[in-house]
Amino acid sequence: MYDYHTAIVFQGGGGLGAYEYGVIKALYEQRPNFRPAVVTGISIGAINAAILVGARKNPLEALEEVWRSRFAQHLPQPARTLCGPFVTSEVEQYFGAFGNAGMYQLRPDFLLAPLFSTSIYDTAPLRRTLQELVDPDKLNHPDEIRLVLGAINVETGQSRYFDNRGDRIEIDHIIASGSIPPAFPATPIDGKSYWDGGLFLNTPLSSAINCLEQIEGDVRRELIVVELFPMDSPLPRNMWEVTNRLSQLLFTSKLRIDGKLFDTINKTIDFIAKLAPHIPSEFKSDPAYQDIFVKHKKIDALTLITANFSPDKGNPGDFSADTIAYRIKVGYEDARKQDIGVPHAV
Repeated sequence: MYDYHTAIVFQGGGGLGAYEYGVIKALYEQRPNFRPAVVTGISIGAINAAILVGARKNPLEALEEVWRSRFAQHLPQPARTLCGPFVTSEVEQYFGAFGNAGMYQLRPDFLLAPLFSTSIYDTAPLRRTLQELVDPDKLNHPDEIRLVLGAINVETGQSRYFDNRGDRIEIDHIIASGSIPPAFPATPIDGKSYWDGGLFLNTPLSSAINCLEQIEGDVRRELIVVELFPMDSPLPRNMWEVTNRLSQLLFTSKLRIDGKLFDTINKTIDFIAKLAPHIPSEFKSDPAYQDIFVKHKKIDALTLITANFSPDKGNPGDFSADTIAYRIKVGYEDARKQDIGVPHAV
């Protein structure tokens, strides 16, 4: 019924990534036996992507566990008992500054000498979470699902996309993609140090398109893009809203992704195809001809799902249990409203 090769694109966005899980939950419910051809992700999107592709058990069960139990910030029971009715999402968010059992913990050297430390937290808890939930061998079967994770080389400032077609993706590659400074330390891989890929480009759209274009044959190609930061937003009215809007603008997609964009691209590709028979044969061996006339393929369907959280739920650093549950619910409902079960032709 769904004769498409589908690429899923996940943005980075800290605790906002719970929304991506809600979208995926709806997608898999609406499309029985669905399996993507390509998954690309950056930062928290890389974590979601890696779990979706390489979970040791059912990927939806693993994502449910990681967001409801591992990443969600639950106040320790003694503190919860002591505080009683005063326990709110704001209180749990405050305690998140001291660590997150499934993701990060305070570095002692930062507390002792903060100016001589290179990060506030270390990511040992995230490594344990990923080691328990993700099987690296399952991450590295590009003939089944192609996986691409983005990071940035700290010293050169160049983006690096780890692709399971040419790289063996390990736990380090997932952590590298989410190593946002100064909270988290750089992650070393093959003698180079990497930070969060979202610092350069937070939407790995081009990687997804490139992977779809490399699928051979006369096939239909679909993109599903989940945006955690809306491009449009009301004018901020206070400092909190200014800070939130700044975060949105820094990490939102810099490209207006919509059906008109891909409709224009598809028409251009169709026009180029019409020109092909009129190109002299001596030019067809030229690499430029191959790049322009052969490489690019049409994107036949696009679903763009953009989060638009209520003002008190848009902080990426908020991992409080109530907020995580809210974001999962909103992602699920938004995906169903947009009829994610059916590819939307461009």
